Amino acid sequence: QIEKCVELIMLEVNKDHPGKFSSDLSFQSKVGPVKWLDPYTEVVLEEMGKGGLKNVVVVPLSFVQEHVETLEEIDQEFKEVAEEHGIEKFKRVPALNSDPDFINCLADITVDALTKPSLRVSETLDLYQKVSQPPSYSPFELGVTSKAEQINGRIAMLALASLAVTQVIKSGCPDIAGPAIAGKEPFCAAFSADGWQWIFNLLAIFN
Repeated sequence: QIEKCVELIMLEVNKDHPGKFSSDLSFQSKVGPVKWLDPYTEVVLEEMGKGGLKNVVVVPLSFVQEHVETLEEIDQEFKEVAEEHGIEKFKRVPALNSDPDFINCLADITVDALTKPSLRVSETLDLYQKVSQPPSYSPFELGVTSKAEQINGRIAMLALASLAVTQVIKSGCPDIAGPAIAGKEPFCAAFSADGWQWIFNLLAIFN
């Protein structure tokens, strides 16, 4: 989809001057150790600069509005990388934001979707990608796959929960005014001894 978008944009850009302008597709937003889509934008910019390219226009295809990844990562961080490697003019095309044509397009897609049956995200992806039976992945496989992302998400949730439980065990829970168990916030109470005291009292009755 992204590659097709690049192709259509370049057809429009070169409409009056076929072949005058070239393009390179690169990716950003990599977070953590998991392999991300490549080539990475900073690497591509370095190679462009080393190759003698002086003018670059960045088109943020995947971003429909201005945010930290356009205003900071592209406009500031990538601009610095470009200038450090000899690129003299670094410009970025604005995101679509509230452009009337974009808003009308979203409205048309929404209205069209309301006439179709509801689908889960995974079902929609399979339908769009024409996948009759999703391939199975090893739970330990790294990379941009649905299974890998599921595992990564579960590991992150487990890490956060472990951190919260450790904090409760170490420092305890403050008393709160409002919904509580044993006078404590429910999550804290679930992992503190006095939060479970009512269960111990109940068991003592039957003994």
